[in-house]
Amino acid sequence: MNNSYSDQLSKSIVKTLNESIELNGKASLVVCGGNSPLLIYQKLSLADLDWNNVSIYLGDDRLLSSDHIDSNENLLRKNLLINNAKSAKFHPLVQPRIDIKNIILPFDIVLLGLGLDGHFASLFPEQVKLSSAFSIDAEPNFVYSDIPLGSPSYRRISMNLALLLNTKRCILLVTNSNKRLVVEKASTNNKMPLYFLINQDKTKLEFSDIDFQ
Repeated sequence: MNNSYSDQLSKSIVKTLNESIELNGKASLVVCGGNSPLLIYQKLSLADLDWNNVSIYLGDDRLLSSDHIDSNENLLRKNLLINNAKSAKFHPLVQPRIDIKNIILPFDIVLLGLGLDGHFASLFPEQVKLSSAFSIDAEPNFVYSDIPLGSPSYRRISMNLALLLNTKRCILLVTNSNKRLVVEKASTNNKMPLYFLINQDKTKLEFSDIDFQ
């Protein structure tokens, strides 16, 4: 993601979180792993924000120890939960295992990455027939993979689509032309996880390459 996109996107996220704190006394942000959001996280970490009243969740993680090099939690602790943002309330997915009853909905913002196979969060093509994972009418909850998925290949935990969409804003990171092609292909291909995110009318989907230029 180039500097201009990340600048506008991080400012937009801070604005929404600030507005929620002013209105409700608290705010919530769901974030993703991968390399795409790192520049955004580093900018957010420096934001002048009442981080004590911001809850940060991961939309997914690998079932690993939090200090493992491939843990999304580890990535967050090094890139987002630093500087001003180190006082945010972080809620791990893996250790301790998160309880759905402890999450206050709706979220303010959900930030999603995108894989070239059309996966987002840790919802992969191998899981598209799981209504618990992809139905917007499912009970908001977590999905655990029985087998290693993705690259690097690990068992995973992910918020299901119904939980990810229980948000005021949902932003998909489309960081290059190849990923834009994935979006176009997934709009009509129901074997790709992204199909179910694009073709729903519960929550407006914002695209980083279109909405933050």
